[in-house]
Amino acid sequence: MAKSFWVSTNITAEVKKALGDITKYDAATRQRLDGVIRDMTGRVFEGAVSRVPKKTGKLAGSIKQEFRTTPHGLQGYVKAMDPIAHIIEFGAAGAVVIPTRKKALHPGAEGWFAAHAIIPQRAAHPFMKPAMDAVRPEMERAVKEAVDHDK
Repeated sequence: MAKSFWVSTNITAEVKKALGDITKYDAATRQRLDGVIRDMTGRVFEGAVSRVPKKTGKLAGSIKQEFRTTPHGLQGYVKAMDPIAHIIEFGAAGAVVIPTRKKALHPGAEGWFAAHAIIPQRAAHPFMKPAMDAVRPEMERAVKEAVDHDK
């Protein structure tokens, strides 16, 4: 199982450049950009939690937001800690499992073994990418405002 997965979204080159190294800005601009990063990361987090399928609530409870200070500035992360989150986000193809040992697919009935197991296809139910895509236009506008505030 995957320990993590990345969902990417298309942001403009100037926003990517502005957020790539915020240490090149003065203290006031850095503070505004940090505020934008915290606010938009929180909005992506809320959007992901509201969009995730909630059959048991375990997946929604596993979504966390995190902030890290790096040499290039503050970075915000929204991540799903559940090991099956990537299957829910992207879906999975069907499969047929054939055991290598006879008792590998023992269903519990005495003396009876399955020759194979059919695992059905799972449809994708994206929740991270739509959350980021919903926030992206406002994030781009807010980053441009924070950088161009004093100009």
